[in-house]
Amino acid sequence: MRARHVSVLLLFVLLSSAYAATCPTAECDVSRGACIALTGSTTVTLDISPKPVRAMKELFFTVTVKGAKIPAPLLLVLSMPGMYMGRNEVVLKQVSDGSFTGRGIIPRCPTGKKLWQADIALPGGGNVSYRFHVDH
Repeated sequence: MRARHVSVLLLFVLLSSAYAATCPTAECDVSRGACIALTGSTTVTLDISPKPVRAMKELFFTVTVKGAKIPAPLLLVLSMPGMYMGRNEVVLKQVSDGSFTGRGIIPRCPTGKKLWQADIALPGGGNVSYRFHVDH
């Protein structure tokens, strides 16, 4: 009987390790401050307010681009890694040179998962992605 328990424990450890290796993780803590990504020589900063960032609340998205001249508007695409939550896009309008803002809502996942991803395609300047958690 002892060998069976060891086998089950070993299988659990192997499965847990495989899940941990493929489970997406947050790359930034947007509830504490802005997230920064680089594409080439361009720095792109994403900030979301109010903080803490919560699902099902109106949010203000601010993207600042330094190192490239980007035409307006920008499109921020919100998605949940590993789960389709419908099409969720935020149009970001230019408010000053290199600064774009828009409003949107992050839906609450029925499974309780909190990891989200924001993708921004910069016309002629590459793509950036941010992974972050939201509160419920």
